[in-house]
Amino acid sequence: MTTKRKPYHLIPHTGDLGMEVWGKDPADLFAQAGWSFFDIMIETGKIELRQERLVEVEAPDREALLVAWLGELLYIFEIERLALGRFSIQAMTFQTLSAQGWGEPLDPQKHQIKTVIKAVTYHQLRIWEAKGLWRARVIFDL
Repeated sequence: MTTKRKPYHLIPHTGDLGMEVWGKDPADLFAQAGWSFFDIMIETGKIELRQERLVEVEAPDREALLVAWLGELLYIFEIERLALGRFSIQAMTFQTLSAQGWGEPLDPQKHQIKTVIKAVTYHQLRIWEAKGLWRARVIFDL
């Protein structure tokens, strides 16, 4: 069995937690950010891709779009109680995003919570391209 390398690493931050995530292009970056966000909160390997969920967000710029995207995923996790384990970006500009997510209803017995995230912040928020990869840094309020 081969282990896929995670497309992110955690960034320690006083009282909070951050991640730096990467993808081959902006759409892949946002898809990887979605998966990584769930991977920080729960064990994504246990999520069965049984249910499809459309996710659409708008924002004034690409950094705000990332915050809106992850904020909407947090809403889906916390309020709709869905655990999403795969994402496909259907359409994207730096102001709009339309994506499909796949997962299943959250089951506390199956999907053990690893980290409780309260909010996605703008603190140290950054998206950039370097060495052929798109990268983003985002800090979460715990």
